[in-house]
Amino acid sequence: MSAPRPGDLVAISLSGVQVFITESRTTADAANASDIVGRLASLVAARFTDEELVIPYRARVAAAPNRIVALVEPGTGAERASGAVAAARQTWQSWVERLFSSARETPGFPDLMWAVAPASGDYTAQWEQVHTALSARKRLRGFDFPEAVDVGPCSLAPRWAAERRAPQGVPAHEQDQALSAAGWVKRRWHAHPALPSSSTTGFASTSSIASTPYRIGVLRAWDLPDVRQNAVALHDAVRAVMGPGRFRFREAPVPAVQLHRRDAEIARWWEDGAGPWVWPEAWQEERLTREYGVGGHRVDPAAVRRGRAAATALQESLEVEPNPYYAVLVADLDSLGKVLSADPVDPTRHRALSQRLGELARKQRREVEEGQGVAVYAGGDDLLAFTPASTALEIAAACRDQAGSDPTTLSCAVLFVHHIGSLRQAILQAQKLLAAAKSTPGKNAVAVGYLTGSGSRATTVRPWEVHPVGDALQALRTFRPVDALHTAGGLSPRLLNDLYRERWALMDLASIDRGRVYTKEVARLVVRHGGTEEDARVLVGLGACEHAEPEWAPVPLEAAKVAVFLRRQTW
Repeated sequence: MSAPRPGDLVAISLSGVQVFITESRTTADAANASDIVGRLASLVAARFTDEELVIPYRARVAAAPNRIVALVEPGTGAERASGAVAAARQTWQSWVERLFSSARETPGFPDLMWAVAPASGDYTAQWEQVHTALSARKRLRGFDFPEAVDVGPCSLAPRWAAERRAPQGVPAHEQDQALSAAGWVKRRWHAHPALPSSSTTGFASTSSIASTPYRIGVLRAWDLPDVRQNAVALHDAVRAVMGPGRFRFREAPVPAVQLHRRDAEIARWWEDGAGPWVWPEAWQEERLTREYGVGGHRVDPAAVRRGRAAATALQESLEVEPNPYYAVLVADLDSLGKVLSADPVDPTRHRALSQRLGELARKQRREVEEGQGVAVYAGGDDLLAFTPASTALEIAAACRDQAGSDPTTLSCAVLFVHHIGSLRQAILQAQKLLAAAKSTPGKNAVAVGYLTGSGSRATTVRPWEVHPVGDALQALRTFRPVDALHTAGGLSPRLLNDLYRERWALMDLASIDRGRVYTKEVARLVVRHGGTEEDARVLVGLGACEHAEPEWAPVPLEAAKVAVFLRRQTW
């Protein structure tokens, strides 16, 4: 491509993206929010030609970034930028009107802002000028939220008022939800025929994601009589509890499950409908009555008993239980802004970097799907995905390897969450973990944590490479069994009790004699609990590079807690 002619440099930013995605009750809400934002960004990018665009490197990309940069004819920058922003806002308003058949206000969304640096022939100076202006603009906030009278706040985003009535076409069981106009667009994005969703089948639920490896096991063993008989019995019990009307609603299957597609209708239901029903504890009559009882009537108690019995018998047939945990994976390239502002600052290099991000996004999505997960957003520079617990760490490591250091390193956070826990809390906590990882010296770090159904939690934050141990994620598996299929063998989790009981004494030992006595004491405790000298070296290394900075550092209590959780819930 020939060197670009001097022109106005236009930068358009779509702000509040993370907030809009986080304000979600279900995985479908989060995926719909991501799709909405991506389409708005793509609409802005499409207002420029491929020759004009700098970021993204071309108008038609799978996931347009939330910042668009273009070089346009001198003197036209302000008109082109304001026109692109107006078109995106008008399109959003048209989506709202399609859903409600009339206009609705959504103050502050979409939050589009732009800046223009006049043509000067000095791209470096223009780049600095527009991004300084955008940064200053972000610090200004308008308070244009109208007063709402006699209505409550939106249950997803309390900054907006809830609509008095649900839009037409909303199923009866969802009509009493207090959602704003923007919330209803997000909720109905994939279900309303007039809205341009990328999917019409929704998104896999947290329960489906957690149970994906188990359901793949069922489909692989489909020809075994006991498995097929119990799988059919579970299907029939679900149909009896939900009723034919509700039973028609299916989720989008996890891509990995589709690899095991069968012709039988019941087997297909195991791909896109069975996810929440595979646990015997899901079959609670009171809860199912609240969710599926019609007109105040209770669900059929006999169907509930049959469902619980089928779920239990199926586990016995397969000799394995479904894992109740899934993982939220978030990742972000380190210091990408500095990379873009590093010499040489020119449009050709920026286009090449943008193209690299597009390639990285495709590779990240492939790694997630091959690991039996689903990507909510993969833009190359950042990633949000939901994965089964058993594959989460491998997916995180694979995404990190795909990035390498081109254009820069990747920091990640992996949070393990119970499948019936709050999704919004899970995403928020995962984002906090990512922020902690990116605050480590030099970044290029990984954070791993868990949030149980009872509310207990632990997190560990450290560089990807733990000196002198090596790979951080591999080191966190110190407590794993010798045989991953069994709980026998390996370092005993009872070591955690000793570490906690002796934490203050260990802290004192670590501060004297360059930690030699501390290291020997940790080794003594490790060997006492079935470990080896190498296990002790790993634990000492984990404590020495812990960035979460608990008050008893460098005793590796947080890392040990996470490691014990990984032993119990991810093997």
